[in-house]
Amino acid sequence: MWIKLPENILKEINDALLSEEGKNIKFLSRGYQGATYRIDLDNYTLLIKKTNVSNPSLFSPLRWLRSLIDQKFIRHENKIYQLLDGIKGIPKCYGLTENSDLILEFIEGDSFRNVEQTLDNRDQFFKDLLEVILCMHKAGISHGDLKRKDNILVSDSNQPYLIDFGTALHSQPSDTWPKSWLFNIFKQTDLNAWIKHKYARNYDLINKNDMSYYSPNATENIVRIIRRFWRTITLRNYRKSKKQ
Repeated sequence: MWIKLPENILKEINDALLSEEGKNIKFLSRGYQGATYRIDLDNYTLLIKKTNVSNPSLFSPLRWLRSLIDQKFIRHENKIYQLLDGIKGIPKCYGLTENSDLILEFIEGDSFRNVEQTLDNRDQFFKDLLEVILCMHKAGISHGDLKRKDNILVSDSNQPYLIDFGTALHSQPSDTWPKSWLFNIFKQTDLNAWIKHKYARNYDLINKNDMSYYSPNATENIVRIIRRFWRTITLRNYRKSKKQ
């Protein structure tokens, strides 16, 4: 069940984000959608995804559009986390701040990208990762971007966690084509990503049991086209060039 933070904790989060400094807040990274922070308050260790907000004094149509897109993605991600509430391997979500910043449980660990070469008990890890993916699909959610290794966290206890659901799809029984079709494609992409990471692209080593989860080529090409289109309409390439 979704847990709402007490009002005093929400106020402390807002105050910390306004100042962006203090003993309870630590800047972690800055990405296309904004910045991430770790905040320690009472019994909570939280990850905050702070959205990019357009500065009225520096108005430009692209900056304004970027701000709207980023906030829409954060609200969408909040909705997805609520739908996945209670699944092991999905960080707890505590909703949004008054400024529409996403509040998540902070997971102690590192990205799969950084630890894949030193991963403990690989067989168990990938068994657990597959279970998280299948539970996510059963809840009607497909991630669609699990080939990106930074979207998989490895906790200090070797538990896999899935993060960054900004472009995830939610499917319902009432969905009609093409959404249901697209959802199934993204589901398969998630499973193909699992195979890719488990076998480190050595596809000729896939065992008979795992082969049932793998379906390459057609779905991969479709998702690649969709992702390219998505990056265009969300100004990702523009933001990347500005960042550089």
